[in-house]
Amino acid sequence: MPALGDPPNYSTPRTLGLALVSVLGALAHFTLGALDYEHVSRYLGLAVMLLAGLLLVFGILTLIRYAEAITSMHDPHARTPMYNTPHEGLTYRVGVGLNGLAAASALAWAVGGELPLWHLAAALVNVYAAYLAWQTRPVREKGEGA
Repeated sequence: MPALGDPPNYSTPRTLGLALVSVLGALAHFTLGALDYEHVSRYLGLAVMLLAGLLLVFGILTLIRYAEAITSMHDPHARTPMYNTPHEGLTYRVGVGLNGLAAASALAWAVGGELPLWHLAAALVNVYAAYLAWQTRPVREKGEGA
């Protein structure tokens, strides 16, 4: 849990970056999926587009949570807790997981598709988003319970 007075985990520019890069990665997978669909397995294509949909939802929900955190920092009577919320831990786990899967699928698609450089670029976007998600994980202070 952050020290008293530190900004909440969701209100940092890193969280905004995670949301925007996740949305960008999802849109890249949708676009590449539509352009390169006929050159790979139908099931891989459908799985990647489903994964892109989940990634898009994750990015938009993270963006909404960022906006809520920014506005509630200025609210004198905040109605929601800003620290140690259950989804602080879930956000980074889901972000790392979805972006890691999207990067792996983009690498698989780069091998079988007709646009390998574009798929590799999308994989790099997802690797960067997974890195940002890892950086948003809540850190525990020494002596704090497990």
